[in-house]
Amino acid sequence: MYLCMKSLYICCVLLLSSINLYAQGVLSNASKLAAGSGDLIVDRDGLMHALIRTEPGFSDSLFFSHGIVVNSKFGNIWSVQFPPEKLTALAGIPGAGYIELATRSNATRLKNDLERQSTKADKVQNGTQNGLPLDYSGKDVVVGIVDIGFQCDHPTFFTSDGARTRIRRYWLQNTSAGLPPSGFSYGTEIRDTTIIQIANDMDGSHGTHVAGIAAGSGFSSPGLQYRGVAPGADLVFVSIKYSNDTLGGSALGDYLVANSTILDAFSYIFNYAASVGKPAVINLSWGMHTGPHDGTSLFDKAVENLTGQGRIIVGANGNEGENPMHFYHKFSQDTVGTIMIENGRQFRKGENVYADFWGSAGTNFSMQIQIIDTNKNVMAETPFISSLSDLSYNYSFPFDSSLAKVSIVCESKSPLNDKPNITVNASHNNQQRLLIVARLCSDTSEVHGWNSGSARQWTQGSFRNKVNQVNYENKFIAGNSDYTAGENGGTSKAIVSVGAYAARSAYLNVRGKWVNDSGYVTPGNLAPFSSRGPTVDGRIKPDVTAPGYHVPSSINNRQVASWMMNETLLKTVFRNDTNYWAAFNGTSMASPHVAGIVALMLEANPSLDAAQVKQILTTTAVSDQFTGTVPNMRYGYGKVDALAAVAKAIQFAGINSNFTEQGLNVYPNPAGSDCHITLPDRLDNPRLRIISIDGRAVLDTRAGLQPSGTYVINNGVLAPGMYIIRLDNGKRQSIAKFIKL
Repeated sequence: MYLCMKSLYICCVLLLSSINLYAQGVLSNASKLAAGSGDLIVDRDGLMHALIRTEPGFSDSLFFSHGIVVNSKFGNIWSVQFPPEKLTALAGIPGAGYIELATRSNATRLKNDLERQSTKADKVQNGTQNGLPLDYSGKDVVVGIVDIGFQCDHPTFFTSDGARTRIRRYWLQNTSAGLPPSGFSYGTEIRDTTIIQIANDMDGSHGTHVAGIAAGSGFSSPGLQYRGVAPGADLVFVSIKYSNDTLGGSALGDYLVANSTILDAFSYIFNYAASVGKPAVINLSWGMHTGPHDGTSLFDKAVENLTGQGRIIVGANGNEGENPMHFYHKFSQDTVGTIMIENGRQFRKGENVYADFWGSAGTNFSMQIQIIDTNKNVMAETPFISSLSDLSYNYSFPFDSSLAKVSIVCESKSPLNDKPNITVNASHNNQQRLLIVARLCSDTSEVHGWNSGSARQWTQGSFRNKVNQVNYENKFIAGNSDYTAGENGGTSKAIVSVGAYAARSAYLNVRGKWVNDSGYVTPGNLAPFSSRGPTVDGRIKPDVTAPGYHVPSSINNRQVASWMMNETLLKTVFRNDTNYWAAFNGTSMASPHVAGIVALMLEANPSLDAAQVKQILTTTAVSDQFTGTVPNMRYGYGKVDALAAVAKAIQFAGINSNFTEQGLNVYPNPAGSDCHITLPDRLDNPRLRIISIDGRAVLDTRAGLQPSGTYVINNGVLAPGMYIIRLDNGKRQSIAKFIKL
């Protein structure tokens, strides 16, 4: 190994060199760091939450014997909760191979009419006028929204005539006022639709806005102007139990989300949909940057186990497209440095940065943290610490009237991907004078790092090689905005991740003022904040893009601040209550467009699985003068096209049918002319029935049916619509769906 020169550190007191419990490598780096800095979370019920990857042969009886409650299982990844005093017992259970605890550090955070035209969702809603067999609205599909800040009595969550609410279930994970859902041990589930309408979440407007885009009916807006993409879908809301749920949230608050509770929300929504026999799509407009960004995190692997036929998850790709928060260097026995900045430092007396660095598998790297002043003097520094140490370190540096603190956790070989990992939480109390520098060295490792800004604030971080008069341009590496697809909504192989483009750059607000941002973004162009790929393992991200700039939708009328009037487009009255519609920006707004389109696809073909949905969306996405050649790392495979996606979904009908005898083939499908049915080669004396969508048998025959033969349905025999083709001989059966145009 190439050895870094050991530097003298100034006024340093080593507070903690290792924690015996965590030296086993059972806990994730972020969990170890949180344990060393007091950031492990105990919720208002006095419990901790965690994700655990279990080893083969593990028995849940080992959990139960220690009083550890299992909420959800995603293959070998389990979501659990337990009293803090059980942490030591948990870490010592044989087979509990890898543990991620809910922490305060690096919060999972908000990703924060014309759009329907841009995506052609309006053409799908008027499908019979645009070559489709039906007008699609998401009917008989469940749209789940995992978020915060829901106004459940907003008129857009009612039917288009205002007669009844479309919210079927509401799980408030962050309150214990009632009973939790069956199979879960926390929160309150509300099933009664009357009670749902008064169970509003006072935590901002994000969830209300996102849900309105995906599936709002637009009721009470003129001509249903602000309806969402799937206005006929059933809705299920989950207010996330974020980890600091003893604190009040706000639009600028510190939303600290435990991955385990998000995954529990996914399970809850899919379980409900299965109980009523409907497919479901879930939207997640959240993200963070702790993790390897290569699809191997426990969250990403759990999502792979959760998704499947009629179980789709769509996520926001991230809002870091303008922010140089990603570090990269391929080492060759050298040492490099970078200044780690909290982007909101100018608004605070001190500064805090939380950064996560991952090397390439089978290598190692070392890191030193320096505190420098604006004259480039080194005021304090740690030694170089190797990822090979597998230890946790806490340092305190008192000097003059200032104080700096540094926590570093090292992992030589992550159980997730065999990569070395160093996670840093550093702070000081003098942002006008001091800066935080990371110096790294290695023989051969390729190191990626992500600076999330403050561990406890809703901020962003970046890597710089110069800050005002402090210029290390020739010696330090600046960050970039590549590889900024976020963990949670962006990096999973099973999630459809969505970037944002602008369908508009201007709007007229409720005060009659024309808000125009055409100098910042051109309609049709990528929103500058939209995060970019690839993932560290080289996959294209985002998958597709959708409108995410100045998107009008519903907002929470209990959370309307005076400054929001500039963004408010409409006020309406429903049941003697004033409701609001406003324009927000973010991939948070792009993601629910695609979630709504997926709902339309599932209405057309409920048997689609997650892989097919992604294939359809990426192969039907369009390119133009803004996207350039696709796929690329800004637009993914292009701009989502709802009309083409739904038409393709119809063509996929029957692919997932439960064939007990293979070989049934229906073509063309959809058909505007004669339809041909090719029979399986081993189905003797079959009976052919064609059944309309309302259950009527429009054809029932055994005539002219031969194994491996073809039966022709002449054009004009069937009226336009959807049909089920059933072929059986009393022992074997094949079923397919068919669309007659």
